[in-house]
Amino acid sequence: MINSLWNQLTSTRLCFWILNLLSLNLVIGGLYAKFDGRYRQLNSELFFSWLSNNLDGQCWWLISLMALLLLLGLNTFACSCQRINQLWQRRHNNPLKTNMLLLCPTLMHLCFLLILSGHALTEFSGLKEKMIAKEGKQITIQQTLVEVTKLNNLYRTTGPLAGHLQQSSAQLTFTHDDQSQTKQVAVLSPLWHNGITYHLALAGKPAPGQQPRLVINVKHDTGLTLILLGNGLMCLLMLIYFLTIRNHRRGGHS
Repeated sequence: MINSLWNQLTSTRLCFWILNLLSLNLVIGGLYAKFDGRYRQLNSELFFSWLSNNLDGQCWWLISLMALLLLLGLNTFACSCQRINQLWQRRHNNPLKTNMLLLCPTLMHLCFLLILSGHALTEFSGLKEKMIAKEGKQITIQQTLVEVTKLNNLYRTTGPLAGHLQQSSAQLTFTHDDQSQTKQVAVLSPLWHNGITYHLALAGKPAPGQQPRLVINVKHDTGLTLILLGNGLMCLLMLIYFLTIRNHRRGGHS
Protein backbone atom coordinates (compact mmCIF):
# COMPACT_ATOMS: atom_id res chain seq x y z
CA MET A 1 0.00 0.00 0.00
CA ILE A 2 2.83 2.37 0.87
CA ASN A 3 4.60 1.56 -2.39
CA SER A 4 1.40 2.16 -4.34
CA LEU A 5 0.87 5.51 -2.61
CA TRP A 6 4.49 6.48 -3.28
CA ASN A 7 4.17 5.54 -6.96
CA GLN A 8 1.07 7.69 -7.28
CA LEU A 9 2.77 10.58 -5.50
CA THR A 10 5.77 10.43 -7.85
CA SER A 11 3.59 10.20 -10.95
CA THR A 12 4.13 12.83 -13.65
CA ARG A 13 0.45 12.38 -14.50
CA LEU A 14 -0.42 13.60 -11.01
CA CYS A 15 1.80 16.65 -11.58
CA PHE A 16 0.04 17.30 -14.90
CA TRP A 17 -3.41 17.30 -13.30
CA ILE A 18 -2.29 19.38 -10.32
CA LEU A 19 -0.90 22.09 -12.62
CA ASN A 20 -4.08 22.11 -14.70
CA LEU A 21 -6.29 22.32 -11.60
CA LEU A 22 -4.07 25.08 -10.21
CA SER A 23 -4.46 27.09 -13.41
CA LEU A 24 -8.24 26.66 -13.35
CA ASN A 25 -8.34 27.50 -9.65
CA LEU A 26 -6.34 30.70 -10.16
CA VAL A 27 -8.61 31.82 -13.01
CA ILE A 28 -11.71 31.30 -10.85
CA GLY A 29 -9.98 32.92 -7.87
CA GLY A 30 -9.08 35.94 -10.00
CA LEU A 31 -12.76 36.45 -10.79
CA TYR A 32 -13.71 36.18 -7.12
CA ALA A 33 -10.97 38.64 -6.14
CA LYS A 34 -12.06 41.09 -8.84
CA PHE A 35 -15.62 41.38 -7.56
CA ASP A 36 -15.03 40.83 -3.83
CA GLY A 37 -12.85 43.40 -2.08
CA ARG A 38 -12.28 41.14 0.94
CA TYR A 39 -9.48 39.30 -0.82
CA ARG A 40 -7.42 42.48 -1.15
CA GLN A 41 -7.10 42.39 2.64
CA LEU A 42 -4.81 39.36 2.25
CA ASN A 43 -2.07 41.82 1.30
CA SER A 44 -2.16 43.26 4.81
CA GLU A 45 -3.34 40.27 6.90
CA LEU A 46 -1.92 36.84 7.58
CA PHE A 47 -3.82 33.98 5.97
CA PHE A 48 -5.26 32.39 9.13
CA SER A 49 -6.14 35.78 10.60
CA TRP A 50 -8.04 36.72 7.45
CA LEU A 51 -9.68 33.30 7.23
CA SER A 52 -10.97 33.45 10.81
CA ASN A 53 -12.95 36.60 9.95
CA ASN A 54 -14.00 35.81 6.39
CA LEU A 55 -14.55 32.06 6.18
CA ASP A 56 -17.70 31.24 4.21
CA GLY A 57 -18.83 29.19 1.24
CA GLN A 58 -17.25 31.60 -1.27
CA CYS A 59 -13.76 30.90 0.10
CA TRP A 60 -13.72 27.36 -1.30
CA TRP A 61 -11.30 28.34 -4.09
CA LEU A 62 -8.81 29.72 -1.59
CA ILE A 63 -8.89 26.54 0.51
CA SER A 64 -8.52 24.39 -2.59
CA LEU A 65 -5.64 26.60 -3.76
CA MET A 66 -3.71 25.93 -0.55
CA ALA A 67 -4.48 22.21 -0.80
CA LEU A 68 -3.27 22.07 -4.41
CA LEU A 69 -0.08 23.95 -3.56
CA LEU A 70 0.57 21.51 -0.72
CA LEU A 71 -0.04 18.55 -3.04
CA LEU A 72 2.24 20.10 -5.66
CA GLY A 73 4.96 20.49 -3.04
CA LEU A 74 4.64 16.85 -1.98
CA ASN A 75 4.65 15.68 -5.60
CA THR A 76 7.73 17.78 -6.41
CA PHE A 77 9.59 16.52 -3.33
CA ALA A 78 8.72 12.87 -4.06
CA CYS A 79 9.74 13.14 -7.73
CA SER A 80 12.99 14.86 -6.74
CA CYS A 81 13.83 12.12 -4.25
CA GLN A 82 13.10 9.45 -6.83
CA ARG A 83 15.26 11.20 -9.44
CA ILE A 84 18.17 11.64 -7.00
CA ASN A 85 17.96 7.94 -6.12
CA GLN A 86 18.04 6.97 -9.81
CA LEU A 87 21.04 9.20 -10.51
CA TRP A 88 22.86 7.84 -7.47
CA GLN A 89 22.39 4.25 -8.61
CA ARG A 90 23.75 5.16 -12.08
CA ARG A 91 26.51 7.45 -10.86
CA HIS A 92 29.29 5.15 -12.09
CA ASN A 93 27.91 5.09 -15.65
CA ASN A 94 28.71 8.73 -16.39
CA PRO A 95 31.48 11.22 -15.62
CA LEU A 96 31.01 13.49 -12.62
CA LYS A 97 30.34 16.51 -14.85
CA THR A 98 27.52 14.68 -16.65
CA ASN A 99 26.01 13.50 -13.37
CA MET A 100 26.02 17.07 -12.02
CA LEU A 101 24.39 18.33 -15.22
CA LEU A 102 21.68 15.68 -14.98
CA LEU A 103 21.15 16.63 -11.34
CA CYS A 104 20.64 20.35 -12.05
CA PRO A 105 16.92 20.17 -13.02
CA THR A 106 16.16 18.23 -9.84
CA LEU A 107 18.03 20.78 -7.75
CA MET A 108 15.98 23.52 -9.44
CA HIS A 109 12.81 21.76 -8.32
CA LEU A 110 14.15 21.65 -4.77
CA CYS A 111 14.88 25.38 -5.00
CA PHE A 112 11.24 25.87 -5.99
CA LEU A 113 10.25 24.03 -2.80
CA LEU A 114 12.58 26.28 -0.83
CA ILE A 115 10.87 29.36 -2.28
CA LEU A 116 7.42 27.90 -1.65
CA SER A 117 8.37 27.06 1.94
CA GLY A 118 9.62 30.60 2.49
CA HIS A 119 6.32 32.10 1.32
CA ALA A 120 4.39 29.66 3.51
CA LEU A 121 6.55 30.52 6.52
CA THR A 122 5.91 34.23 6.02
CA GLU A 123 2.18 33.75 5.48
CA PHE A 124 1.62 31.50 8.48
CA SER A 125 4.11 32.81 11.04
CA GLY A 126 5.10 36.28 9.92
CA LEU A 127 3.64 39.68 10.68
CA LYS A 128 1.27 41.87 8.69
CA GLU A 129 -0.20 45.09 10.04
CA LYS A 130 -1.72 48.20 8.53
CA MET A 131 -1.83 51.68 10.02
CA ILE A 132 -3.32 54.91 8.72
CA ALA A 133 -0.57 57.40 7.94
CA LYS A 134 -1.59 60.46 9.95
CA GLU A 135 0.58 62.64 12.11
CA GLY A 136 0.42 61.41 15.69
CA LYS A 137 -0.79 57.94 14.71
CA GLN A 138 0.90 55.20 16.74
CA ILE A 139 1.24 51.43 16.59
CA THR A 140 3.25 48.95 18.64
CA ILE A 141 5.30 46.43 16.66
CA GLN A 142 7.27 43.82 18.62
CA GLN A 143 7.60 46.00 21.73
CA THR A 144 8.61 49.01 19.63
CA LEU A 145 6.38 52.08 19.51
CA VAL A 146 6.09 53.39 15.95
CA GLU A 147 4.71 56.92 15.55
CA VAL A 148 4.04 58.97 12.42
CA THR A 149 5.63 62.30 13.33
CA LYS A 150 5.50 64.09 9.99
CA LEU A 151 3.92 63.82 6.55
CA ASN A 152 5.14 65.49 3.38
CA ASN A 153 3.31 65.64 0.05
CA LEU A 154 5.04 66.98 -3.05
CA TYR A 155 2.92 68.24 -5.95
CA ARG A 156 3.90 68.93 -9.54
CA THR A 157 4.06 72.64 -10.34
CA THR A 158 4.57 72.62 -14.12
CA GLY A 159 3.43 70.72 -17.17
CA PRO A 160 0.11 69.03 -17.94
CA LEU A 161 0.15 67.26 -14.57
CA ALA A 162 0.49 70.46 -12.54
CA GLY A 163 -1.37 70.12 -9.24
CA HIS A 164 -1.16 66.34 -9.26
CA LEU A 165 0.61 64.47 -6.50
CA GLN A 166 4.24 63.66 -7.31
CA GLN A 167 5.46 61.97 -4.13
CA SER A 168 4.45 61.35 -0.54
CA SER A 169 6.69 60.56 2.40
CA ALA A 170 6.31 60.00 6.11
CA GLN A 171 8.69 60.42 9.00
CA LEU A 172 8.51 57.56 11.50
CA THR A 173 9.89 57.60 15.03
CA PHE A 174 10.77 54.25 16.60
CA THR A 175 10.90 54.13 20.40
CA HIS A 176 12.21 51.10 22.27
CA ASP A 177 13.54 51.04 25.84
CA ASP A 178 13.32 54.85 26.03
CA GLN A 179 15.57 55.20 22.97
CA SER A 180 14.17 56.88 19.86
CA GLN A 181 15.23 56.76 16.25
CA THR A 182 13.71 58.64 13.30
CA LYS A 183 13.60 57.33 9.74
CA GLN A 184 11.73 58.22 6.56
CA VAL A 185 9.59 56.09 4.28
CA ALA A 186 8.14 57.13 0.90
CA VAL A 187 5.80 55.68 -1.72
CA LEU A 188 7.69 52.97 -3.66
CA SER A 189 10.63 53.49 -1.30
CA PRO A 190 10.08 51.13 1.66
CA LEU A 191 11.82 51.37 4.99
CA TRP A 192 13.54 48.46 6.73
CA HIS A 193 13.94 48.53 10.52
CA ASN A 194 14.91 45.62 12.78
CA GLY A 195 13.91 43.01 10.21
CA ILE A 196 10.52 44.62 9.53
CA THR A 197 9.58 46.50 6.36
CA TYR A 198 7.31 49.54 6.20
CA HIS A 199 5.60 50.35 2.89
CA LEU A 200 3.87 53.70 2.40
CA ALA A 201 0.99 53.41 -0.07
CA LEU A 202 -1.91 55.46 -1.39
CA ALA A 203 -5.35 54.40 -0.19
CA GLY A 204 -6.97 55.72 -3.35
CA LYS A 205 -6.17 58.12 -6.16
CA PRO A 206 -6.37 61.75 -4.96
CA ALA A 207 -7.83 64.55 -7.06
CA PRO A 208 -5.47 67.38 -8.14
CA GLY A 209 -4.53 69.46 -5.10
CA GLN A 210 -6.31 67.09 -2.73
CA GLN A 211 -4.54 65.65 0.31
CA PRO A 212 -3.97 61.93 -0.34
CA ARG A 213 -5.11 59.19 2.02
CA LEU A 214 -2.06 57.19 2.99
CA VAL A 215 -1.55 53.88 4.74
CA ILE A 216 1.57 52.13 6.00
CA ASN A 217 1.74 48.39 5.44
CA VAL A 218 3.96 46.69 8.01
CA LYS A 219 5.39 43.28 7.16
CA HIS A 220 7.84 40.87 8.73
CA ASP A 221 9.01 38.30 6.16
CA THR A 222 10.08 35.40 8.35
CA GLY A 223 10.67 33.28 5.24
CA LEU A 224 12.59 35.95 3.31
CA THR A 225 15.93 34.17 3.76
CA LEU A 226 14.53 30.97 2.24
CA ILE A 227 12.96 32.90 -0.64
CA LEU A 228 16.15 34.78 -1.49
CA LEU A 229 18.29 31.66 -1.09
CA GLY A 230 15.97 29.60 -3.31
CA ASN A 231 15.83 32.27 -6.01
CA GLY A 232 19.59 32.81 -5.96
CA LEU A 233 20.40 29.11 -6.20
CA MET A 234 17.83 28.55 -8.93
CA CYS A 235 19.24 31.39 -11.05
CA LEU A 236 22.77 30.03 -10.56
CA LEU A 237 21.73 26.48 -11.47
CA MET A 238 19.85 27.67 -14.57
CA LEU A 239 22.88 29.68 -15.69
CA ILE A 240 25.23 26.73 -15.25
CA TYR A 241 22.79 24.27 -16.85
CA PHE A 242 22.00 26.24 -20.01
CA LEU A 243 25.57 27.48 -20.52
CA THR A 244 26.85 23.90 -20.24
CA ILE A 245 24.26 22.65 -22.74
CA ARG A 246 25.08 25.48 -25.15
CA ASN A 247 28.82 24.77 -24.97
CA HIS A 248 28.15 21.06 -25.42
CA ARG A 249 26.03 21.66 -28.53
CA ARG A 250 28.63 23.98 -30.03
CA GLY A 251 31.33 21.41 -29.39
CA GLY A 252 29.18 18.70 -30.94
CA HIS A 253 28.61 20.71 -34.14
CA SER A 254 32.28 21.43 -34.52
